[in-house]
Order: sequence, then structure tokens, then C-alpha cells
Amino acid sequence: MKVEVKLFAGFRKHIPKEAGNSFVMDVPHGSTVGDIVASLGLPVNVKKIIFVNGVHGDSKTHLKSNDRVGIFPPVAGG
Repeated sequence: MKVEVKLFAGFRKHIPKEAGNSFVMDVPHGSTVGDIVASLGLPVNVKKIIFVNGVHGDSKTHLKSNDRVGIFPPVAGG
């Protein structure tokens, strides 16, 4: 199944070279956001802010065909 993925800020360096800001991944049925994180090589020990179709999710969120996944690094500042 296909899902659209968009990585933000410091995670953009993990975007495949041939892709733009957002890209489509073909993943097996039953995949989770954690599966995408692992396949892209995002750091495991860094907390992530995850949205699926504009709604807060986490690494255990199961995906459906045509879902849109946004992954942000933690935000800091004052």
C-alpha cells in the first residue's frame, strides 16, 4: 500500500535523494509509523512528534492506504 511521508527540520536529511519534501512509500499492509521510521533510518533514541492525516499519532499507529504521515523532531525554544 502507498502512504505519503513528510519529514521536517533535522529529519529532512533522511528523505530519499530523488524525493521532494514529501514522498510516497510503498509499505506492506499492517505497517506502522514505527516501520517507516526504521526503514528511513531515523534515530531511534530521538523523540518524535508524529501526525497521521493531521491527527497526533505515535510509532504504534497502524497505517492505511493513502495515509499522510508527518514526522517532526522535538521542538525546543523559548
